Amino acid sequence: MNDFRFTKAQTISSVRATAILVRNGQIFLTRDSKDRYYPIGGAVHVGERTETAVSRETMEELGIEIIVEKLAFIVENHFWDEGIYWHNIEFHYMVAPSQEPDLHLQEGTKIQLCEWIDINRLSEIDLVPEFLKDKLPNWDGQLKHIINQ
Repeated sequence: MNDFRFTKAQTISSVRATAILVRNGQIFLTRDSKDRYYPIGGAVHVGERTETAVSRETMEELGIEIIVEKLAFIVENHFWDEGIYWHNIEFHYMVAPSQEPDLHLQEGTKIQLCEWIDINRLSEIDLVPEFLKDKLPNWDGQLKHIINQ
């Protein structure tokens, strides 16, 4: 299937979905080679529900099934990166793993480390998306709409 990503002139529009795995005051994140931390997730396929995309991405990246509990954040991102304007829509779901996730994420031949990070330490790390540093520790269980420009 094709990712929900379109390019027109110098603009890329995309839709993503992420799994926010939280337990005991910690969030499960993956870390890239530049020490940036991310929740598990990725591009939504054309015609795919975002909730389905979260489950698929978690299975692809961690090899485990999840229970999707609640949509927590819808985020609109508008930014420039290397001369390209991005309009990105993200759906962030609170989820529960069906089993203990491995501390390694694998996509094809790429392997990244994962770890449980204390939510009250999010301000100390390079977290993408950055809004989670402030919004997750104070989340009241209600759906939040965030616009980043």
